[in-house]
Amino acid sequence: MLRLDQRYGRSLTLLFLIFLTIVAVGGYYLLRGMEIANHRTMLRNLIIQHTLISDASPSRDLTALHQRTGVRITLIDAHGTVIAESNRDPGGMENQRNRPEIFQASDEGWGCAIRYSATLNHNMLYVAHKVKDRYIRMAFPLNAIRRKFLPLWLEIIGLFGLVLIVAVWIAMRAGRRLRADVRRINTGLDHLLAKKYDDITLDAMCCDELHTIARQIIKAAAKLKKRDRQKTKYTKKLKRLSKQQGEIISAISHELKNPVAAILGYATTVHDDPDLSPILRRKFLGKVITNSQRINDMIDRLSLAIKAENRALTPRMEPFDLSSLLDEIAENLQQKYPSRTLEIRSESAQITADRMMMGQVLGNLIDNALKYSDQTVTVTLKAGTFCVRDRGVGIEPDAMGKITRRFYRANTQSWDNSIGVGLFIVEYILHLHNTRLEIESTPGVGSTFGFVLPS
Repeated sequence: MLRLDQRYGRSLTLLFLIFLTIVAVGGYYLLRGMEIANHRTMLRNLIIQHTLISDASPSRDLTALHQRTGVRITLIDAHGTVIAESNRDPGGMENQRNRPEIFQASDEGWGCAIRYSATLNHNMLYVAHKVKDRYIRMAFPLNAIRRKFLPLWLEIIGLFGLVLIVAVWIAMRAGRRLRADVRRINTGLDHLLAKKYDDITLDAMCCDELHTIARQIIKAAAKLKKRDRQKTKYTKKLKRLSKQQGEIISAISHELKNPVAAILGYATTVHDDPDLSPILRRKFLGKVITNSQRINDMIDRLSLAIKAENRALTPRMEPFDLSSLLDEIAENLQQKYPSRTLEIRSESAQITADRMMMGQVLGNLIDNALKYSDQTVTVTLKAGTFCVRDRGVGIEPDAMGKITRRFYRANTQSWDNSIGVGLFIVEYILHLHNTRLEIESTPGVGSTFGFVLPS
């Protein structure tokens, strides 16, 4: 199969050859027609100039005129009989009455014909004119006419041949440009398939069509490059989420393992030992209840996180005293962490909010502080603000913007006793109450979590 540049070059060359052939053939017949018309006019003029030929010696007059002009002259009477002839003796010549030029001149006064002359053995141009009762006919050989216009025709053909050579050269040059452009496009497509988008450079196209194709390739490369970046980013995100989900499952499994094991152990002991004392039985059943509540709390936190993620939480606003809620939560957490010191500094704070949700906020913030700090945790509620300050490990700067994400945990922390949804829930609940969580932390010194109380 031919390449585009070969097809283009051959088609253009063939077109020029056809055009040259048409010009050569058309030019030949056009020049021939023009020369015949010129000689026909010349013969008419000669006939007009020499209509008064001497009747005494017409043959001699015709011979002299032939020698001066090179034209064959014939005098013919009304019946077609040759009276005189410039080139031969009229005796024995055929009757000319039925010759086309004589027949036409008898009707119109003038007649013209191109025919073969048996006398001279070549084609002749004949012009005849009827004068009174006779005809004057002059003839000129076509070979002589051809010899006159042939050099001009050859010059014209040579000129067109030169034009053809120039055109072919231009076509070959255009073909080379086309071939180079096609090669660049092929290279660009190879880079596109190899995803080497930055190596695609297409410019200086030789025609609008190729330029359009080049622009489309560049646009496609830009889109594919953007899509690959998005795909890479999405793939990394999926890997990160997959890893995170694995860690979450591991964390949930770990969180469930201890209370489930405790429940199973205590329940098995109570079941298998009918002689167990009432005091131990009551103690073991209390442990079962405590661990069951722990599992229930974890499930509630997960459910709440999922609702927050799906924007399915709707607060039930009611007025209440936040300080009384704080005291309840602090008492419960102090029992959960009996070895930790919790210092409460609060004053009455009447707010309008969802009491259960605000309990989740206070409980999560204080629980986190007690979990990650061995020293005193200070809780302050006054002047329209709430804050929890611990003296724990603190938060690294690169983790500050991530700790409120769902299931996020800083790498320096373990998954023990947490699945990483507390701060996510806190931030979302505060958002529903038109306030926001503020965090200050210094690694190795401690952290402060707080918010402005909703009105």
